[in-house]
This record gives sequence, C-alpha cells and structure tokens, in this order.
Amino acid sequence: MSGDSSTLSWKVVATCGQSESSDTSQTTVAGDGGPTKIIKVCFTSNSANLGKNFKLVRCHEGMTNIISAVLSSGCVGPNIQHSLCYGLLLKHLKSAEVHWLHPNLTVSELQLRYEQQHLEAEWRYDLRIRYIPADFIEKFKEDRTTLLYFYQQVRSDYMQHCASKVSDGMALQLGCLEIRRFYKDMNPNGLEKKSNYELLEYSCLKEEECVVKFFTTLADCYDYIQESFTCQLVQGWSLAVDLVVGPEGIRQRNSLLGSMKNPFHRDFYMETKRVLPGTKKGSPTALTTHSNHTQLLVVVTLNIHTVLNSW
Repeated sequence: MSGDSSTLSWKVVATCGQSESSDTSQTTVAGDGGPTKIIKVCFTSNSANLGKNFKLVRCHEGMTNIISAVLSSGCVGPNIQHSLCYGLLLKHLKSAEVHWLHPNLTVSELQLRYEQQHLEAEWRYDLRIRYIPADFIEKFKEDRTTLLYFYQQVRSDYMQHCASKVSDGMALQLGCLEIRRFYKDMNPNGLEKKSNYELLEYSCLKEEECVVKFFTTLADCYDYIQESFTCQLVQGWSLAVDLVVGPEGIRQRNSLLGSMKNPFHRDFYMETKRVLPGTKKGSPTALTTHSNHTQLLVVVTLNIHTVLNSW
C-alpha cells in the first residue's frame, strides 16, 4: 500500500475550497439520526499541484457517500466516469494495519469495528482505485482522470515496494517513461538535453502512451491489479492457499501446484453466505462461499479483518 507515515505533509487542494487543517483524520459531531463525522480523505492530485492532498468530508451515512463527495468536488480531476472503481483504505500510521472500508459500512460500524482500536490521530483515510476492470487500460482511456490517478497510485506503490528489487534494465525503462511523461510538453531534442539520457524509443511518446507503456512494462515484474490473502480452504480437508481478489473475481491460488508466475487457480462464485467469527480473540474466522454456483466451501482465516478486506 502506498503512502508515508505522516499526515503533516498532506495539504488541501485549492480547488476544494478548503483551508489548512489540523493533523487529525476525523472528528465526530452530533447529528440527527446518529453520529456525524468530518473525515479527512487523502488523495493524489493529477493537476499541476502535484503531491499529497486532502479534502474534509462531512459523513453521516455510508462510505459510498464519502467517495462521491470527494469525486464530485473536482479535487481529483474532471469528468470521472468510473466512480465505482474507487474505494477507501483506512490505514494505521504506526503499524502495517490496513482495512478496506466496505461501501455500505456506516459511521457507527466504522467507529465500533476500527476506530476504537487506536487513537484518532493515528488513522488515515486514503482514496484509492481498488475495483479494477479486466480491460482497465482500454476502459480508463475514456476516463483520463481515473487513468492518471491509477497511474500515480501504481507508480507510488512500485517506488515503495518494488523499485529496489527490479533489474537495472527494468528500472531504467520505467524511469525513462516517467521522465518522458513528466516532461510531456518538451520536444524530444530538448528532453534528451534535459535528462542526459539516450531515451531509446520513448522520446516521442505522448503522456497517455507513456502511462500505458508503464503499466504493460511493470506487469512483467509486479502484480498491481490483484490482492492476495492467506487462508485455509476447508472441504472435508484443509489446504493452505492464497485467496486472490482481482478483475476475474475471487480465486484460489496454490503455489505448491504451480509456479508463482503461473499458479494453479480455482474460480469462486462471488457470493458470501455468512461470516462466522472465532469464539475468542485470535481464533480463526470462517467465511462460507459458493464455488462454481453449486459447491459450498469454507475459507478459514486468522482474523475477521482478513475476511472483511477480501470482500
């Protein structure tokens, strides 16, 4: 997951009509019909105001309303067509703890399930693209804001989690693509002088072509469209597997039966029947689901949060 451990550097975007705010990520106020929260949603801007920004959102309903408020404000960018691809990630700044917030999660459930576990100032809400279409490059070409937002997200994740592990050749290719994209208005001759690089064939690419080439190149060494969760598959027997969530749905991956690049997969029917929490703290949680529309399976995880994050 991307992002640093400090919220002090996050600034309000001018187009949001906000002013500088404090470091707290949320505030609870009284409201009719239940608690109302003012939540600071952090995001990456695609405008000339590069870097980390946030918008304050008043919320008394579900997480979907928070996302809609941020996207409709224009802070992220104009003419967003794939708003359902966005999600909210709740991140604890002093640990590796992260939680995807279900779109139907209410403010009361948010407080009860997550926020009581740590101090308010230790939480951060990140707007991220999570629900990725199988042909996302073609679909996002119709939605430039979402395409560039996803690019910034993937680039940030790559720099944080993968950049130190790739080959020099791969790092050079990706770096050249980012230079060309960043200096998109500079002609090839000027760009070559600016960078002191022989920029191969990338010097003539346009911004969106650089973005697409970055995605396709990075896919050879970094899986940025799927999430995996370690669990056990139970069906009269028990098998340790990874539950993989991606554009193709929910799938089983067993690396023992195939290479990590081409692992064994089994498709799941994406309907959760029920969640059975453990009887005591730290005990396993069972998630029952259907495979191929007919077969009942039980997926066992170490805690309830792994199950909720996989939805």
